[in-house]
Amino acid sequence: MSTVSRVLLLAVLALGALATPAAAAPKKNPKSPQETSAYWSSERMKAAKPRDRARPGGGGGGKPTDWSRYAVPLTGGAYTAETRKNGKVFFTLGGGNYVCSGTAVDASAGVNLVWTAGHCVTDGPGQEATNFLFVPGYYKGQEPNGRWAFTVLDSTPGWEAQGASRFRNDVGAARVVNTTSAGASFASTIGTRPISFGQNPTGKRLVSYGYPAAGTFDGSQQYACASPFRRWDGTALLDPMQISCDMTGGSSGGGWILDANGNSVGDAGEPVVSVNSYGYSFEKTTMYGPYMAAGGEAQALYNALR
Repeated sequence: MSTVSRVLLLAVLALGALATPAAAAPKKNPKSPQETSAYWSSERMKAAKPRDRARPGGGGGGKPTDWSRYAVPLTGGAYTAETRKNGKVFFTLGGGNYVCSGTAVDASAGVNLVWTAGHCVTDGPGQEATNFLFVPGYYKGQEPNGRWAFTVLDSTPGWEAQGASRFRNDVGAARVVNTTSAGASFASTIGTRPISFGQNPTGKRLVSYGYPAAGTFDGSQQYACASPFRRWDGTALLDPMQISCDMTGGSSGGGWILDANGNSVGDAGEPVVSVNSYGYSFEKTTMYGPYMAAGGEAQALYNALR
């Protein structure tokens, strides 16, 4: 295998494989929400690195036509309506501080749930993120919708096991609470997006949101890619999905919205069906995300934390 041509932009690296996925207990936050927030000084936020690693091998395919990358429109310097449900994620893992992206999704009454990538939550058994903080609508240092610290976070058994097929299950989730108002909820402040499992994307369009922070991006604002579904990263229905997108590290975990009306915007009521997971270095304008099967590990994670 060559070295440069097989580097990926977004996903996590480890090649070791555990033969049978085993679910680890969800990680509980030993800190108070206020302590988690206090950890994230402006200096630490600025210094946090995009969560990007490497994965060898890969396919290819998909033409960079009919795709777009654009900054999410702003109103008065802040995101509004659907775009404020997307946010920037800050966390510590393996002694380093990182950034990813996430989405506020529907959950039971009293639960505020963030949907993100597995590699923004854990690197395997005993390697769970700490200091996980969600800042919805983050824009150039502004935090118009407050800070939300995790109380519990988890990923899928398939991702935690770090086996060969882990990228099929690269999703994670966190329950969060507002760090200044214990009674605040997503429902009363920013709203939430529906989430759907078992949505075959063939012949459909998707809109991906995130906070890319590597390369020419600086992580200061949201970007979005609108694209038709391109192909599977393999031959099976359950393989990760490909869209056209040039976002980089830091966008990991940002939601893929099923663009039902084909207007290249994630409108109200359109569900999250995947997340930004990885992209090959030799495909500068493509992104891959896991297919969240009905009754699969992603849905089991959602049901456990919702």
